[in-house]
Amino acid sequence: MKKETDLAFPLMIKIASLSFVIGSFMALSLFSEPTKNKSPKQINPPQNLNLESGLRQSILYFKRMPKDTKIRFLEEEYTNGEVLSSLEDLYSVVLDASEFQIQTEIKKRFQLIELSPSDGPPTITGYYEIRIHGKTKPEGEYQYPALSPPLLKQTNAVLENPIHFSRERWNEKSLWEKYSKPIVFLRLTDLHLAQLEGSALIQTETNELFRINYAADNGQNYISPSVYLKGICPSLKPYHLFNCIQSNPKEVTEAILKNPRYIFFEKETQANPKIMEEGLGPLGSGGIRLVAFRSVAMDKKIPLGFPVLLSFRSSDEQANDRLVFVHDRGNAITGEGRLDYYLGSGKGVEAVANNLLTKGKVTLLLPKKEKPRREEQINKKINPKIIVPF
Repeated sequence: MKKETDLAFPLMIKIASLSFVIGSFMALSLFSEPTKNKSPKQINPPQNLNLESGLRQSILYFKRMPKDTKIRFLEEEYTNGEVLSSLEDLYSVVLDASEFQIQTEIKKRFQLIELSPSDGPPTITGYYEIRIHGKTKPEGEYQYPALSPPLLKQTNAVLENPIHFSRERWNEKSLWEKYSKPIVFLRLTDLHLAQLEGSALIQTETNELFRINYAADNGQNYISPSVYLKGICPSLKPYHLFNCIQSNPKEVTEAILKNPRYIFFEKETQANPKIMEEGLGPLGSGGIRLVAFRSVAMDKKIPLGFPVLLSFRSSDEQANDRLVFVHDRGNAITGEGRLDYYLGSGKGVEAVANNLLTKGKVTLLLPKKEKPRREEQINKKINPKIIVPF
């Protein structure tokens, strides 16, 4: 799942000493039409909600890696086995431990590295998975296709790769009919939301339920419609654009289509009972399944799958050394202290996610390196390795 954001901060690292209630697909009420502006609703989860699922997703990610994979952060290098072992040990503790015991084990098993930008505390935002209606064929407002990744085409002995075509070209029906296949047809504001958040839960007029996940993009940078809609829309929150397009269809349409970045999707049917049973969300980066209140998106310099302690306070949501995991990336989630907090797709979550913009504390957990045994240290002193220069 590749999600977008308007925020980007140049950050630096400072070393310190120092849950997803997607639920199941319920009735049609989950897919109700957008409503007028509502006051945000607090969705503070129980402290240990989904902790086991979030940790398990990180473990599965490292289990899929080749055993000889090396992960580097700062000046330290970790083997896949070292990371996996630390997470599996933590998992055995998490199952029956209190919050205090978990924090105690974390300090014993991990090195705590506080990540901080040069201009103040880390910036914390929130994102979520939207729920929208779609049509199997273009009809009324539902004219905009969610497209699968384009196929390579051989034209006049030249192999064309259309994936980097501009947004303007992908708006042309003749082009996407030639190179791609529509998964579902959406309203423009809903397609914008799906591309912004990187996935969506969709219900069609035939009552088919499925998810579309990020699959690829055209390599362009994201530009928010809000840049062009100041003074036109009473609210520039992405999920309020549906209201604004009713009274300003031309302006909102043009603003959305000016975004040069174009996202392609893949369809995921909801046929896996285990995914449904555990309430797991869309696929994040590296094939990791997102877990509400336990998955976060961070800069690509922060290793995927690693655990993080997150602390922040806002009017609608808060966390105090909440154990979360780096399961996702974002086009503009840049800098080691920048963090986007995944809040799932529960009722009222869109308001909380769109209003979450605060400062906080982000602490990366690194596996502690085993100290050499005393015998090995003695041998190194007695028999130091001699390097003979050529």
